[in-house]
Amino acid sequence: MGYQHWPANFSEEIKTPLLEKRTKKKSLRERIPARYVLTFLTFLGLGIQYTQRVNLNVTMVAMVNSTSIGGMENETSTDECPNIFATSTNVTRDYKEGKYTWSPSTQGVILGAFYYGYVFTPLLGGRLSELLGAKWLLGGGIFFTSLLTLITPMAAEWGVGVMVALRVIVGAAQGVNSASMYAMFSRWAPTHERSRLLSICTIGQHVGTIITMPTSGFLIQYDVGGGWPSVFYLFGMIGCLWFVFWVCLVYNTPAEHPRISKAELIYIQQHLPQTSAGRKSRPIPWGKILRSRAVWAVTVAKFAGTWGFTCLLTKLPAYLADVLHFPIQKNGLINASVYTAEILAMFMSGCSSDYLRKKNWLSNTNIRKLFETFALLGPAVCMVLVPIMGCNHWPVVVLIVMSMFFYGMVGGGDIPAFVDIAPELAGTIFGLANGLAGTTGFLSPLIAGIFLDSDHGGMHQWSKVFYTSCGIYAAGAVFFLLFGSAEPEPWAVSEDEPPASPGDLSRKASVRSDIEISLSIHASGSATTWR
Repeated sequence: MGYQHWPANFSEEIKTPLLEKRTKKKSLRERIPARYVLTFLTFLGLGIQYTQRVNLNVTMVAMVNSTSIGGMENETSTDECPNIFATSTNVTRDYKEGKYTWSPSTQGVILGAFYYGYVFTPLLGGRLSELLGAKWLLGGGIFFTSLLTLITPMAAEWGVGVMVALRVIVGAAQGVNSASMYAMFSRWAPTHERSRLLSICTIGQHVGTIITMPTSGFLIQYDVGGGWPSVFYLFGMIGCLWFVFWVCLVYNTPAEHPRISKAELIYIQQHLPQTSAGRKSRPIPWGKILRSRAVWAVTVAKFAGTWGFTCLLTKLPAYLADVLHFPIQKNGLINASVYTAEILAMFMSGCSSDYLRKKNWLSNTNIRKLFETFALLGPAVCMVLVPIMGCNHWPVVVLIVMSMFFYGMVGGGDIPAFVDIAPELAGTIFGLANGLAGTTGFLSPLIAGIFLDSDHGGMHQWSKVFYTSCGIYAAGAVFFLLFGSAEPEPWAVSEDEPPASPGDLSRKASVRSDIEISLSIHASGSATTWR
C-alpha cells in the first residue's frame, strides 16, 4: 500500500507492484538484450570471416588446370587411382577445368600466403582495439576482407604475385579480429556469462568452415554464377551485408548504446569484473619462460598439431579431387565432416578431462599427457595408414575423419595446459606458442607443394606428405610425454601474493574458465586459424 510513496529514482523493477508487472508488456529491446544481439552478430561475423579464409582451399581445385600441369590424364603415373565416380568410359570432371597452370608448390605458396600476414597482427589487435574501439576494428576488418574477397577472381587474373599479396593482406586484416572480440566482450559480458557468450562466438568459426566446404562444392559443380568465382562473390557480399547490421546495432560499450534498456545497462555494469587499481602489473619473466621445459613442451606439441592440421586443411581438397577423384560436391561434404568430427571431440575431451580432475583418478599432468597423446599419436597412426589404403576411397575418408576426431582431443590436452602452467601469464605463453605454431601456416603447404611438384603429384608423392605429418605428430607427442607438465611453474606464482579470500577464489575460477575458452577459440579456430 505504500509503494506510491517510494522515491521516483528507485529502479522500475523495485517500485512496480507484482500485479502491474504481470500485466505490463516488455518492449522489444527488453525482450532481446543488446549483449545477445552483439553475441549473435559476432557469431555471424566470425563465421563469415572463416568462409573467406578457407574458401580458397576448395576453389583452388577448380581454378587450376590439372591436365596442363600433369600432362594428359591418360598419361599420368600408373599408380593413379581409378575414377569410381565416372558415369561412362570417357572420364570427365564434374566441373569446368581451370585455366591457371599453377604448380603444386605455387599453389602451396598461395594457400599459405594468408598466414604470412596473419602471424604478425594478433598482438597488435589488442592495443588497436583499445585506441580505436573494438567495434570498428572487428567490423571494419571483416568488411575490408569482404571487399578483398570480392576482387579475388580479378587478382587471380592479374597473376600469382597479386594473388599472394591479396591473401597476405587478408591474413593481416583478420589477425586483429580475435583480440578485438575479447576487448569488446570484456566491456559487454557479465562475468558469469562470459564463457557462454564466447563459446557461442567460437562455434561461429567452425560453422563458417563447415558451411563453406559443401556450399563451394555445389557452386562449382553446377557452374552457378560462372563456377568458382561465384564462391568469392557470395561470401564477399554476405560479409558486406553483415557489416551494415554490425554498424547499426553494435556499440563499443553498453553506455554508448542508445537503445539498450536501463535494466540491462545497470545489470551489465554491476556484473563486470572490477580491476584492482592498487595492484602493480608484474614484469614478465622472459628468461625463465624461455628456459622452462614445460613451456617448450606445450609449444612443441602445439607446433606439431598445427602442422598436421594446416597441411590437411589446405591440401585435403586437392588430394580428394586429384588422387581419389571425388566429385567437387562430395569433396566439400567430406571436408565439412572432418571439421565436424574435430568439434565433437574437442567438446567431449574438455568435459572428460574436467570429470577426471574432479574424480582425482589421475594427476593433472597425467590427464594432459593422456589427451595430448591421443591428439597427436592418433592422427599419426591414421596418416601412416592412408597411403597403405591406397585407392580404397572410403576407408581413406574414414581414416582422415578419424585423424581429426583424435586431434580434437587437444581440448583436454595442450589447450588447458597453458592455464595450468601459468594462470596469470597464460595469454603471454599462448601468444609465444601461437606465434611459433603460426609459421606452419605457410611452411606446411609449401613443403607439401614441393613434394607434389614431381611425379605429377601421384600417390607416391602424396605418401611423403602424409609421412611427414606423421613424423611431426609423433615427435610432438614424444616431446610432450617426456617434458610436459600441468603444474604451476614457480616463476608464474606471485611470491608476495596474500592468501586468497573465498571471493578471490571464485573470481579466479571465473577468470580461469574465461582463459580456457579464449585459448579454445584460438586453438580450434585457428586451426582454422592455426589449428
